[in-house]
Formats: sequence, C-alpha cells, structure tokens
Amino acid sequence: MRIASGLLTVDDYQSALVDEFFATRRLIPDDAAISGLFLHESAGEWAQRRCAGEFAPIPGQIVTVRKSGHGVRPVAELSVRDRVLYRALVSRWKTELPYPDRSSKAYETFLEAPLASKAAPTYVVSSDVTACYEYVDHGLLGREVLARTGDSDGVEALTDLLAGLMGRSYGLPQQSGTSDVLAEAYLSVVERRLLRQGLTVWRYNDDFRVAVDGWSDALNAVDALERECRSMGLALNDLKTVIRKGETYKQVLGRRAEVMQEISGEVEVDLTDIVMGPYDDDVQVVKPEKNDVEVGAARQIVAEWATLQDKMLAPDPEVGLTSEEKDKRAALTDLLRWALPTLELEATDGGVLEACSQILRTEQTLTPYVARYVEKSRDAGKTVAWFETFLAGNPYLTPWQAWWIAPSLRALMGSYAAGSRQRDWLQLVWQDPACPEPVKAGIAFTVARKGMSHVSDLLKVYEAMTDTGRPFIARAVGAIATTTDAGAATLLDEDEWVKWAFQAGQADA
Repeated sequence: MRIASGLLTVDDYQSALVDEFFATRRLIPDDAAISGLFLHESAGEWAQRRCAGEFAPIPGQIVTVRKSGHGVRPVAELSVRDRVLYRALVSRWKTELPYPDRSSKAYETFLEAPLASKAAPTYVVSSDVTACYEYVDHGLLGREVLARTGDSDGVEALTDLLAGLMGRSYGLPQQSGTSDVLAEAYLSVVERRLLRQGLTVWRYNDDFRVAVDGWSDALNAVDALERECRSMGLALNDLKTVIRKGETYKQVLGRRAEVMQEISGEVEVDLTDIVMGPYDDDVQVVKPEKNDVEVGAARQIVAEWATLQDKMLAPDPEVGLTSEEKDKRAALTDLLRWALPTLELEATDGGVLEACSQILRTEQTLTPYVARYVEKSRDAGKTVAWFETFLAGNPYLTPWQAWWIAPSLRALMGSYAAGSRQRDWLQLVWQDPACPEPVKAGIAFTVARKGMSHVSDLLKVYEAMTDTGRPFIARAVGAIATTTDAGAATLLDEDEWVKWAFQAGQADA
C-alpha cells in the first residue's frame, strides 16, 4: 500500500503516538518500557519514514481470550507502525467520526432508555450482533466514511491498511479505540435504517433495544433488525435476541440493583457507583478515598464470592446454588473488579490468594485483576508459595493468562527458582511452538531476567518474529547482553524502534 503524498504530516503521527501511549487496552498487558517509546522525541519522524513509499501492513497477531461463561474473543496485537498509522488516519476525521461514548454510565442509560416514559412499553426487544468486529465489510465501511468525510485518499489508505491487517476484505482489529470509532460509523447505518422504518430504537455499540406496542410489532422489529444487519454482512446473536414484556424488562434491570443493595448492606459500604458495562473488560469504578470500611468490604466480597463459587462447583447437584444465590454470585463476580484493586496495597491475604486460584480456573476474564494483585504483593514469600501450590494442581492456564501472570511474578523474590513448578511452567509456555507471538514477546523479558534463555537463543526468536514482537525481544536481549556481545550489538543497526527497545533493556539491566 502507499500513503498519498501530503495526507499525513509528522504532527499527525506525533499526535497518534501520544494517543496510543495513553490508550487503554484492557485485555492486553502493558509493557511500560515499550509503551514509553511512543513518547520518544524522534518517534514522529520514525513513523513518517516507516509509512513512506510502498509498504505492506503486518497482519495482526491474534491471541484468543475466553469470554465469561462461554466463547472466545480474538484480540489483535498490531505492529507499532500499523497501530500508529491506523490511529493517525482515523483521527483526521474526528469531527465527522467522533469517538463513541463507551462508558459504563452510557450503557446504563442505554438499558434504561426504553423505560424513560411514564408507562413501560408493552414489549422490549433486546438483541446484539454476533462477532460484530470480525465481519465489518471494508467496502461498505469505506462507502460510509467517504460519504461523511469526502476524503477519498484517506479512505483508500484505510481500506488498504485494514485488508493488510486482517488478511481479508472484512473485519476490524479488536482492543483498539480506533476500531471503536469505525464500528460506530458502520453500525449507525443499521440504526438509521431502523429509525426510518418508524421503529423506536436505541443502540450501544452492537447492542440494540426496540420498544413496541404489540407482539406482532415485536416480531416485525426482530425481522427488520435481522434484515438490516444482514445487509451489512452482520448476523444477530440468536441466544441474545429476546422479546420481553415491558414490566419483565424493568424487573430484570431492577434485580441487579436489588442485589447490589443487599450486598452493600452486608458489607456496610456504598457500592452504587460501581457500574458494570456489557463486556468482560468494561468496568467503571467511581471510588472514594479508601478507608478501613472499604478494605473490610473488599475482603468480605472476595470471601463470599469464593464460598458461593465452591458451592456452585460442588460435585453433589443437590448442593447447587438457588436462583437468589446465582444472582448474588453474578453480582459478586462483577464486584471482584472493585475488590481486588482495593486490596492491592494491603497486606497479602492467604484467603484472597486462594480465591485468585479459583478466579484463574473459572473466571479467566478476571485474570488481569489477579495479575495486578499479585504484582503488588506485600509478601513475596507467601505469594510465590501460593502460585507454586496452585500449579501443583495442574490447572490449565491459557496463553493469554500466561501473558498477564508470568510478568507479574517477575519482581517477587524467589519466583521462578531452579526446580520450581513456576520455572517449569514458564519454560513450557516459552518453548511451546503454538504460543502466539504477542505472548512469547510479552514474557521474553521475564524469561531473560530469570536466566531461562541466553542471548543467542533470544536472537533466534527475534529472527523468527514479525516487527510486531521484535521490539520486545530486543528489550530482553538488552537486559542480559554484555557490552562485548557482537550478536546483541547488531540490534543497534536494526530499525530505530528496535534500537530504542534494546537500549531500554540495557537501562533495566
């Protein structure tokens, strides 16, 4: 592909670099040393040079993440050049394609919208799109963006870039704020068409709600929604397409509030400002200054969740959860996203660590919260011993979980000791030929610092990787190479981003 002359300036790239530095990618671990390079004084000029002339985008490196309950979500790690170019192109259209409000508060407003009138609607249709980002058609997307912006050169560059990143003519990279902007524009086409048909419709990303006055109208709304989604190459999620009476819809929404009030009373702390979004990684916590009551409440939430989790997993079916306990467990699972961060700087608690074992086994989407709790442990010996015991049970940890957990243990004294299960586990992940490139790149620094790989071996891994993973390997090499190592020194003659990463590793040595 080629970027038209004058389409993007150094300032455009510089702005995109800063935005990427501050962007939150909740399902992808952040490497502070590599992220810091986005603010390098020469990064803007580097990006412009890398996007000059003919070049080929590097296909996104996919890591699968398990969703809560069932299914998986493909998360794409992009090379730095392509991430920056992607954001720089779409950021040019900030006025025509504004960033969507994906806050949890906005989601709550969306859920309550059908009930805004004095009388609840007769029926409410709820639905969402299956694997929406995976099936966004680049041609249809380009047509919508061109209609809004009139920028033919920019649209051509965008569709060429997307085709290279996805390896096909459809799909958007996930865990990208830039993709959120484009998905919003794409789905707005469906929403507009439904509104023109006279339907009362609300949308939050790919979730839809439609209020109707009768059963026939509800069936017609489902047909219309399915038809318009299909015209855009999308499909409705059959399991989540539901028609409810208005009062039933109201009761379903109110049940969560009731459970939260019940838990708030039990733990004696106000939890009403903790708002959960529709996705596993979407949580917004408006948290007051921490105090002893909050800490106690957080410990109690973890303990009650663990008790209900044990009961749910009991082999005797007669010991299963009641419907009320199921509702409470679901709410407590959400609240773990508040409780674990609240406990991060407190004394390491054995009971919390045991709950973390269960979280890693059964609520894998909460792995980032466990990783951050472990990383900030106040008792390295207790935490290392806990993880050693956990691994003794031969649990299955996905590569994505290893991407989070392995680096979080690195700084703890005694982790990955010779002969430990931790060391064996990390070695298995590192040597697995099926390990996704982003995971291998993400754990390379830990492997290097723990003496589990030599410079020569890391350089072989470097050669086998794309530009997406190479900076991470370069940093790992820099951290352990001697000043006289000629092989390691060759990285100083590579792409400047690799050179900067190598130097960041030397600074950490």
